Amino acid sequence: MKNQVNKPIPLRVIFILNALMMVLPFLFYYVFTTQDIVVGDLDPIYMVYTGIGYILSFGILVFFLLKRNLWGARSIFLLNILIALPAGAYIGILVAIISLALSFYNQKVLNYFKG
Repeated sequence: MKNQVNKPIPLRVIFILNALMMVLPFLFYYVFTTQDIVVGDLDPIYMVYTGIGYILSFGILVFFLLKRNLWGARSIFLLNILIALPAGAYIGILVAIISLALSFYNQKVLNYFKG
């Protein structure tokens, strides 16, 4: 059995940011549709699809985090960028880039996966 290592704060930040990404598209959809906000030719339904994609990817991310599979988690961060592109979800892209950066350069996160 692997050594018990407490989850470092940067890993918790990754987790919380990715969890927040599941909710934000639905909030944006609600605001855009109730306030009749139009952004270019973006169909608001893409925000719903983006939210569903984030929910699915978050479930897989949790699996990889529990298994301490660093490359699996990184692949989900890259997948989140692809999920964000059709809706132009720049917040999602930013969160994915921050998560990727922490997974490569934060020693506490790296130590957790070596754990």
